[in-house]
Amino acid sequence: MHNMEKYSEKQIQIFEGVMTLLKEGRKVHEMKVADIAESCGMGKSTVYEYFSSKEEIIREALGYHMKQNFMQLTESVFKETTFKGMARNALDYLEKSLEERFTGIFLMLLTEKHEKMKTGSYMDETMRLKMESIVLYQIERAMIRGKEEGQIAEEMTLEDVNMTTFGFFMAYIHELLKLKLTECRTEKLEMSEDEVKAQINALKDRTLKLLLKALA
Repeated sequence: MHNMEKYSEKQIQIFEGVMTLLKEGRKVHEMKVADIAESCGMGKSTVYEYFSSKEEIIREALGYHMKQNFMQLTESVFKETTFKGMARNALDYLEKSLEERFTGIFLMLLTEKHEKMKTGSYMDETMRLKMESIVLYQIERAMIRGKEEGQIAEEMTLEDVNMTTFGFFMAYIHELLKLKLTECRTEKLEMSEDEVKAQINALKDRTLKLLLKALA
């Protein structure tokens, strides 16, 4: 079950319950079906009418939100027609995700140890491979435009562009998170909200500049 159209309103409500718990800082391996039921405002028996186990609920919830978020990211990125504009839109979207206290797969990556992720207990392997394929397709779309504009060197392969972009975006998220935490503590620091926002914009500019330089 990987198409969002196949999920009922009740199932999506259950998924939102899972995301609410994750946003509250609950560890995915510590969740119980009773917790999820309470979070989404349903009885435990009702939840079991739609899913057979906690593992299935979390796996489907993560798959649903990962696909939903990626669709939103893609729509945001390709509003621009230039490669530089696409990259900037991606950085803006990642900031928006942080402002919303993360969503989907990002929450799981932050709340679970990498070793547990490797077990695949809460990750649908078929969905993961499908999403990897979709991600590469979208990166290739952007890469073609970048090469047409001379922003990406002709010898750069899709794998090169994917690795380079992913690396810079991960570094950007790491630095952005620190600035966002600073923004939440501005009353205790000698830094205004506008100054923090200026630093965030400077971080975006620096990330974009270094990314383009690495790809050229």
